[in-house]
Amino acid sequence: MEGTNKSYAYPIQISEIPYASFIKINKYSYKDGLKQVAQNQRDALGSVSNSSGIRNVTNAISNTANWAYNSGTKSDKYARIAADNDDFGDVYFRNAGDVAAIKQARKENGVGWFTKDERTNDDILDMKFEGRYIGGEREQVSLREVLDRKDAVRKFNDEGYAKSYCNLALPNEFQYQYGANWNNTFKLGTMALLADDPKRAATILGVGGALGSGGGLLKNRARGGNNLFGDLAAGTAKGSKYASNPFSINSDLMDPTNIAGLAGMAPNENAIQFFSKMEFRQFELNFEFASRNEKESTMIQDILKWFKIGMHPASLDPLGSGTGVLLGFPDVFVLEPRFVPVKQGVTMSSEPHKMMPKTKLCALQGLNVNTTPFGTVSTVHDGTIPLITATLRFTELTALTRTDFDSDKHL
Repeated sequence: MEGTNKSYAYPIQISEIPYASFIKINKYSYKDGLKQVAQNQRDALGSVSNSSGIRNVTNAISNTANWAYNSGTKSDKYARIAADNDDFGDVYFRNAGDVAAIKQARKENGVGWFTKDERTNDDILDMKFEGRYIGGEREQVSLREVLDRKDAVRKFNDEGYAKSYCNLALPNEFQYQYGANWNNTFKLGTMALLADDPKRAATILGVGGALGSGGGLLKNRARGGNNLFGDLAAGTAKGSKYASNPFSINSDLMDPTNIAGLAGMAPNENAIQFFSKMEFRQFELNFEFASRNEKESTMIQDILKWFKIGMHPASLDPLGSGTGVLLGFPDVFVLEPRFVPVKQGVTMSSEPHKMMPKTKLCALQGLNVNTTPFGTVSTVHDGTIPLITATLRFTELTALTRTDFDSDKHL
């Protein structure tokens, strides 16, 4: 199978079946996606990824925030130091990167900075440090215990859920659409008269301005001042409004739009729609998974879990805890339909599909798994479900422009 140690595939070896159409779903961590994919995109995401200035600022801020909120315990600090060193003895102290932490570790354990460390690896691994707060007190934890936790997190990823891509048979229904938003509405209204009859428009605008000024003057006189006329006008206006509409159900008769409506006329907005933006492309894929044996059943479960884990945020805590203040972004994906050509009787390597577009970086925004596609529960002797359908909804992170088609004809 293509990339056995790097990918999933259903059906197995689909990338080697002559004339097969399949979709290669590449998965990246968000940061890797920016480095490996977005840098080649000629859009805002690509510009940000290629900008060393923006990158330096964001790295500085994120590193500070991560240190402040996710890296407070000593056990975490020592675990990060020790994780990249195979020998935890004298070599560990010389090669570790956090000199300040090493000094602190030696100080806490009565070892001078320039004193040769005679302890064995096991002695160092069993050193106790203050860990997390549990029940109001900090737990005492050893390097061995912390590293075991880190190994468990690392093992979880190494079991396959961090694999780089998945090859799936092309769904029976594959639709995609491009949307352009033209909802920037500009209402010319009576200003459109300027284009047809400038003189008449000037007259109407002048009369309207005079009426507006007079109405504003009367309203101000009615509302302001401690004089008899003002109080009388205000009281009369309030009383008349209540008397004509005591239940607050009448429309405003003085609204010019309503007056025109009584005569069977409606104002012409003379509205024009301008282009606003391109919509983000969405891709909804429906896959069917049928397991014929235990091996295929396990593989289907792993594929579904691969997607589940990929769409959820990651923990920035080195021990995998989900209680940190900050979380890492979920993984991002690139969908790439492919075809396996045959030339002169020889099956060739797969190539981009000529009739179906690949995507830019996408987020997996929806995953719906149906374990009863026929409306009834069906399991086999080991409890697994022989037929499962899954619907995945991907949305691109950036909108397309013509420049994208110039740089990549497969979009």
